[in-house]
This record gives sequence, C-alpha cells and structure tokens, in this order.
Amino acid sequence: MKLLLDTHTFIWWASEPGNLSKKVLDALENEKNDIILSVVSVWEMQIKIQLGKLKLNYPLRDLIQKQQNSNDIQILAVSL
Repeated sequence: MKLLLDTHTFIWWASEPGNLSKKVLDALENEKNDIILSVVSVWEMQIKIQLGKLKLNYPLRDLIQKQQNSNDIQILAVSL
C-alpha cells in the first residue's frame, strides 16, 4: 500500500511517535508499504520554521535525509 504522509504525521513520526495511534505506527513500520512525503509538506515545514512556528530537533534537510535513509521515505515532486 502507498501511504502519503501529511505534514503532522511526518513530524510526529520523526520526533514524537507517541502522538500517533498504534494503527498508524503499524502501517508506517510495515515494510510492505511505500511511504511518501510530498515536497509540499517540506515546503510547509520550511515556511513554518522561517516564521518561528515550528522547531525541529534537526535541520529540516537533515531530518528528511535521515528519514529517507532509515525509513525509505520517498519524496513526491509537484507537477501539473
């Protein structure tokens, strides 16, 4: 199954997985599922960081790379 993460789910999974339900965590940890993060979510996080509305444990680029390496998250590009 393909799972498109929303911004909050990505942030919580990366930094506060206790905020996610067991059902969601099980789906994210199932290696049969493809986990996808839209570049729009990355853009949203960057905007919120610049506005001072979001603080992350790591720089955004590092956090995304870490998640790509450890959880095989795919980045979905924007196109028309």
